[in-house]
This record gives sequence, structure tokens and C-alpha cells, in this order.
Amino acid sequence: MDAEKKRIEAYMLAAARKAGVLIPTGESPDEEPDFRFNDEVPALGIELSEVLRPASSNHGILPVQQESFHREIITKAQQNYYDTPDAKPVHVSAYFTNTRGEKRNKGELALALTEFVKANVDRTNPFVSFYRPETPDGFDSIFIRAESRDWWCGEGGGYSLDDIRPQLAARISSKDKLVPTYRANLPAGARVWLLLYTGVTVARSMMIPHGIEEWKFSFEFDRVFWFTALEGQFAEIQRAEAANTVAS
Repeated sequence: MDAEKKRIEAYMLAAARKAGVLIPTGESPDEEPDFRFNDEVPALGIELSEVLRPASSNHGILPVQQESFHREIITKAQQNYYDTPDAKPVHVSAYFTNTRGEKRNKGELALALTEFVKANVDRTNPFVSFYRPETPDGFDSIFIRAESRDWWCGEGGGYSLDDIRPQLAARISSKDKLVPTYRANLPAGARVWLLLYTGVTVARSMMIPHGIEEWKFSFEFDRVFWFTALEGQFAEIQRAEAANTVAS
């Protein structure tokens, strides 16, 4: 997980630089902060943090957790299907029903999908689609194609403007507490930046809202940026003039 986290951070750093954030080259991966630029004068350290869609946007369940839950179901269903001798190669795409915060049984959903695919695989010519109410309980749509490829699930959902500001404030605040540690780990007089980023999947992505240049947050970082990977855009977060002011 640590190696994967570093790979993602390195990708986001490079993507943000390509998008126009004034990040120099020649970074060295590190911890606290995540990257350091010792050849810069003064030296520079950059910490990264992901901004996620909040649970408030999905009936109390973090969208990224729901996405992971759904992927586990799809993986288990695929394994179950191919455990059957002479199973025909198929690619399955599915969208789950929004349970609005209600918990579902992972094993039961995986089994229901497996049995549904088995019962309908012979109808592929080369594909067949099903929608509610034809689909098993818990699935909005299921698409079966005669093709050897890993099974896939899509995510729905949205968020409001009111979801964005608290998430930015929370991520900035959690990292801002560590600024003294970052400075202690860097050469004297070094600058410390925070790069917030948002991923590309439905469960992770959020767009930079219009008017964000007027939002102000309290922080001790020298500069704070927010980069959205899906749009390839960024904004510099403004500092509040008064201490302990979360947002104006």
C-alpha cells in the first residue's frame, strides 16, 4: 500500500506540474513532507493530500468506500463464475442500486450476480443487456458480452457545492498541524507547500467551483494548491487574513 500511495502521489505531482502548478523538477520522494526539492534556493518541500467526496454526499457512506465494496462484489462474482467447469468467457458490466445508506450482504450480492450471469450467458449474441426489474435485487443494470475480460462495475452519485468547502477545510487543517514537523525535516528557511488533489473516478472526483478564488482558509503553509486530475485544472487556495478563520 505504501508503494502504491507513493506511485499515486508521484503521478499527481507530475500531472499538477503539467497542468501549470509552478512545481519545479528534481523532486526526491520522502516522508513529512512527501517530496523535497533540495536543489531549489530556498529548498522546497511539498506535502500531498487527497480531497474525497464526503459521506454527506452519499447518505452517510463515503463514496470511495462504496466503490471498494462494489468492486469486491464484482471480483467475487467473477471468481464464482469461473469456478464452474467449462464456464464460457464473458465480460460483465454492472451498476448497483443506490441503497441510500442501507447495508447489503456482500456474499449474497456476489452469488446473485454469478447465478444471473450463468442463467443468461447463452443469450449473448454477442451481448445482452438487462435493466430493472429484470435484474436481481441490488442491481440497476447488467450487461453481458461474449468476451474474455475482467468484470467491471460503474458508480453513480453526485455532490453539492456545500460538500466541497468542508472537505477542503478538513484536509488543510489536518495537514497544517504538521507544518512544524515538515519545517524541522527540511533545511533552514525552506518553503513548505501543500498540494491537494482529486482523482478521476466518480467516487473520488470533484470539480473546482466557480468563485473559489474568494474562499479563504487559515493555514501555515507557504502556498496551498488544489489540482483536479479529471479536468487537469488547478487553483491556488487563498489564506485568511485573521488567524483561526476557517473560511470567509
